[in-house]
Amino acid sequence: MTKIPNSCDRIDIRGMIIAATCCCIFISACDIVTSYERYTGDSWLLDRYDRIVLKESSSAEVLSVIQQEDDFLSQSESVVAAWSDKRSVSMLWFSAVAFDEDLLTAKRKYSFVADERVKGYYVVPAPKLRFDAQAVIDPLVLAEPYANENARRIAVLKQLLKDYNSDIVQLTPDSQTLTSGSMMARRVVNTVITKLEQNPAYAIKLDEPNGLDFDHPVLGKGRAGLVITDDIATLTIKVGTTFFNQPRKP
Repeated sequence: MTKIPNSCDRIDIRGMIIAATCCCIFISACDIVTSYERYTGDSWLLDRYDRIVLKESSSAEVLSVIQQEDDFLSQSESVVAAWSDKRSVSMLWFSAVAFDEDLLTAKRKYSFVADERVKGYYVVPAPKLRFDAQAVIDPLVLAEPYANENARRIAVLKQLLKDYNSDIVQLTPDSQTLTSGSMMARRVVNTVITKLEQNPAYAIKLDEPNGLDFDHPVLGKGRAGLVITDDIATLTIKVGTTFFNQPRKP
């Protein structure tokens, strides 16, 4: 004879269903959190960037900071970069530092990370990109008689890109990963410069808290900030709302 489930059996069955459902939700939530942290958690890279101080950090100090764990190291006589393709198949990143050839201290530093993951059900939408650069600017560039402060900002940004190109070209033959990342960084800076050349008055926004809004032709909405303090220029470019929400300007 077939047994008719009693109320206790029904409670047990309902309990099992609820427990299984909660378990699935918990696993899914863990996947989302892990994906979110992995996606936005670029502090491991920015911490290296922040620990390097221009005009102060020696080559030995930089080498002790820039390369960690299984990172690869590429270097020329005056530039060094750490990079890796092991953190994620969709992620490109590198840290690079250029040295003053006489003083042997850091005079320019760069940090780049981009995630090109395809949007999925449990994945934060991609792509996202962040590029940070800080450089000691040539005094001759700063001393030029510019028409206004906006013209000066644009000139400094162009000089920063010129120096970046000169630095990174020394290393790119060493790695396709480094080559790809450096090209993406170059393109995003060029996108900002193009907007400023078309509308020079927008350069005032570079020094504002939220920076300058721009549209990257491939990656979407972006923001750029440039702060000039004495002879040091600090550039930050973010693409993607996830990076916008980070507590670092812009």
